[in-house]
Amino acid sequence: MPQHTQRSATTSQHIETFARAVCDRVLSTAPTRISVRRNTVDGIAVARECLELAIAIVDSPEHPARVLDVERAAQEWARDGITIDTILDTLHDGVRIGIDLLAAGDRSGHEPALDTAAIAVRGSLGDADATHLALRVLHTMTTAITRAYVRHAQTATPTRHTIEQTLASALLTGHDTTMARRHGIDIAEEYLVLALAFRRVEPAPPGVDTRVLARRPLSAVHAELARRYRDTALPALSIDGGTVLLPSTGTDDSELESLITDLSATAELSVTAVALSSATSEIPATDVFAHELLDLTHRLGLPPGVYRFADLALEFQLTRPGPGLDRLSALLDPLDTHPELLDTLRCHLANNLNRQRTAHTLRLHTNTIDYRLKRIARLTGLDITRVTDLWYIRSALVAHDDR
Repeated sequence: MPQHTQRSATTSQHIETFARAVCDRVLSTAPTRISVRRNTVDGIAVARECLELAIAIVDSPEHPARVLDVERAAQEWARDGITIDTILDTLHDGVRIGIDLLAAGDRSGHEPALDTAAIAVRGSLGDADATHLALRVLHTMTTAITRAYVRHAQTATPTRHTIEQTLASALLTGHDTTMARRHGIDIAEEYLVLALAFRRVEPAPPGVDTRVLARRPLSAVHAELARRYRDTALPALSIDGGTVLLPSTGTDDSELESLITDLSATAELSVTAVALSSATSEIPATDVFAHELLDLTHRLGLPPGVYRFADLALEFQLTRPGPGLDRLSALLDPLDTHPELLDTLRCHLANNLNRQRTAHTLRLHTNTIDYRLKRIARLTGLDITRVTDLWYIRSALVAHDDR
């Protein structure tokens, strides 16, 4: 509703302030309760979700978006190793403390910023009965959190993972798959072979249990696949990547883009994927080809994302062994002793020959970019401003980087 959008925008800072105050008081009563990473952030997240859910309940009895946010947050807490009793205890303490802070008689002596935030939050809640609203929030939050933890437990069951891994390995190697029928899994006639490469976005924060850190990304990937595809996705993955077999029906380009985006966000990984359709009988050969293309994206320094064969057909053909490849690659050999020129060339092509963007990316003056491009032309005999030379330069760079 427009009213809800406007009110949420004006009180978002107050909600954050109030949530931090609730979190501080919860942690002060049980400072060792949340012992995994992001303890303060997780506590604030619980408090914030409660407040925003309460406002959503007041505005409308239907609030599926807020419940989905709660479930996603709870799935992350489960993957981080926070036990459900810890979360539920924190939730109940937070609601109790929140009610105390909202009570007019209990705010005397608090800092002014908290007083202002409490007044704003109370204004957002309107005339709703505090006890009734608290019970509804607790019921909704408890149900959503429990559902998320149950789903996480189901997807994390070693037996289920073993079955899926074994079946995926059988399909990838062309071995017998009769075990699928014994476990109630239907083998499709066609799959989307998804070759994946994972890379951590950020280094491990200090004080983090490395065992949790090692398990979490892969567990997050499995949980997201289970959430989206239930029992139809067959992953064969390690911490560095691997292959996932997805049902071809219903998995279009937009779905793939959404999947990779969500995997990157939930697992905190940089994800590169190559997707190829394959008949079930041809999965082994398709998997080999998909990973060959995935390696090509790495060698050429292509950004993370989803690639189909159509996206890599030219690069693939240009990197086939033979005299043509050697000849193309040799065109840029004069730049081997000038790495700054090669970097400039790559950046300029990536910026679609826009001098200003190239200069901004490299933090150089446009005159310096012009000078370097002229040096490239003198050394290689290829002028990037000529259409025919540009085609050779692009092709030669692919061949050179793949060497």
